[in-house]
Amino acid sequence: MFKDIDIFAPLVRMESLGFGALIPENTVRRMIDVINISAKNIRVRNFAAELVKHTRQKDQWSEADAIFHWIQDHSRYVRDPQGTEMIQTPLVALDYFNRGLVWQGDCDDYTVLLLSLYKSIGYPVAIRTASYYQHKRPGHVYGLMRIYDNWYPVDGIKQGAWVGWEKEGATYVKDYKI
Repeated sequence: MFKDIDIFAPLVRMESLGFGALIPENTVRRMIDVINISAKNIRVRNFAAELVKHTRQKDQWSEADAIFHWIQDHSRYVRDPQGTEMIQTPLVALDYFNRGLVWQGDCDDYTVLLLSLYKSIGYPVAIRTASYYQHKRPGHVYGLMRIYDNWYPVDGIKQGAWVGWEKEGATYVKDYKI
């Protein structure tokens, strides 16, 4: 029944995810795995439910906004170590939040956390990679979620951003449904 959930897996993975063009694709594949597993975790679902408990029932915008801004207000962007890709599971962030600490992560960590929370309470989610340079190699990743049958960006790393905000000027984007 729970064959796809490894409760003994490390909470943070530091590994080589390939070289050159393979890094973004391999990172996204790993992120999708973590999101799918984390969205089924009762701690993740309970945390998301707690964040939306004061919103109007079935108000998708209010729920999306409540989760987005709470995470933004209790987190800080920090890069991965040079030459290493780290992907934190949401349980790492929940541990920080439960101890009253500020959680820190980069764009893939924010994306995994936000999308896991949204998916755990029933929202369809996707991942978007983007490049802002002439080459097409993505240098940024963020989430998409479906609210009232439309897809909206959820990019939590920019302070002051909101559900639906997206950095302008992307030269290349690619979406991955989860």
